[in-house]
Amino acid sequence: MPRTLRIRSTGDDVKFLQERLNAMPPTELPVLAVDGKFTSKTVARVKEFQLNNALRVDGIVGPPTWGKLLDRTVMNTTGFFVLDRDLYDRRGAMVILRGVNKMSVFEQAADSSGQISFPEIKKTGANTVRIVWAITSNLQPDGPATSTMTLDALIKKAKAKHLIPMIELHDATGDWGRLNDLVNYWTQPAVVSIIQKHKAYLLVNIGNEVGDDTVNQADFVAGYAAAVQQMRAAGIHTPLVIDAPDWGKDLTMLNNTAATLLAADPEGNLMFSVHLYWSISCGADAAFIRSNLQQAANLSYPLMVGEFSQYGGFPCGNPAASICSPAAKINYKTILAVCHELQLGWYAWEWGPGNDFNDPLCAVMDMTPDRLFAHLKPGWAHEVAIASPFGIQRTSVTPASI
Repeated sequence: MPRTLRIRSTGDDVKFLQERLNAMPPTELPVLAVDGKFTSKTVARVKEFQLNNALRVDGIVGPPTWGKLLDRTVMNTTGFFVLDRDLYDRRGAMVILRGVNKMSVFEQAADSSGQISFPEIKKTGANTVRIVWAITSNLQPDGPATSTMTLDALIKKAKAKHLIPMIELHDATGDWGRLNDLVNYWTQPAVVSIIQKHKAYLLVNIGNEVGDDTVNQADFVAGYAAAVQQMRAAGIHTPLVIDAPDWGKDLTMLNNTAATLLAADPEGNLMFSVHLYWSISCGADAAFIRSNLQQAANLSYPLMVGEFSQYGGFPCGNPAASICSPAAKINYKTILAVCHELQLGWYAWEWGPGNDFNDPLCAVMDMTPDRLFAHLKPGWAHEVAIASPFGIQRTSVTPASI
């Protein structure tokens, strides 16, 4: 989990440590400057904490000391890790994800390894890409198997373009019964080998929107606790990302289960993802979005927005309408603003093309018609990527480790 800190360490995780120590009961030692520099003053406070907690007094913040500070078992990691609400890279820099989704699994002919899309996505200034992958190319249990070599190539291309790759499986979208299929895919030796090769900079999203609105809390906890533990036992040590059920929309489920699931992970290295297809017609105005995201942030668990767009909600005002019609619009401007205020990472849906595969109106969700940044669509896509003061180009920071 967190990296080991010692004198002369620097980084945002050192700031976190200093804040934690300052929050401890009063001490005769001075309050630490929260400057991210592990100097002799920080060493003294660490040694005091170690002495008071029956730890080895060496001034080094390794797993035993982190464990006492965080009140749970922790392990060292060589890649990304979470502390409270935030994600950090292996060098201790806090990372706020700013990126887009790319349906790579459906691009086998035109853009098989992201050779076109990923360089173009990087032109927005994005620091990450959520790579839509699957067990089979048509998402059906008996469909044609995808290539692990292609998955490896996608991860390599993302990293080469300085994009943090987050890989996910799309096969169980809305289908709770297929969670075990996803785990079986991730834990096969060939896939574990790929993940281990890229573990220094990789995020693994277990499954896209697994489960509909009938998934109950007990099943959600039991299913994902088992999934996480199986993946850890197989040798997967990256941060694991868990989507909300109800096709990704049920933030309340994440609020109610995140602490339990974090405790069930032997490495405590989980993130949680909500997909904000909360439509205006169903009451998701600015106040609703702000209130719900603030409530989640107050619970201090690591949350991101894995998908959002201007469209894609349920059309409450006209249930027979398309999810890509005006009746299904999303208040994406408020999502951008509130995520910026709360320092929540996010991924816009979706770079394009291809969203019209089942509904011609959903071409409106393509950010580009042809994968090219030069042809970024006007309107919501241009705003999310370029024009908004809370969009990718104005807020994304790519860590030096990528």
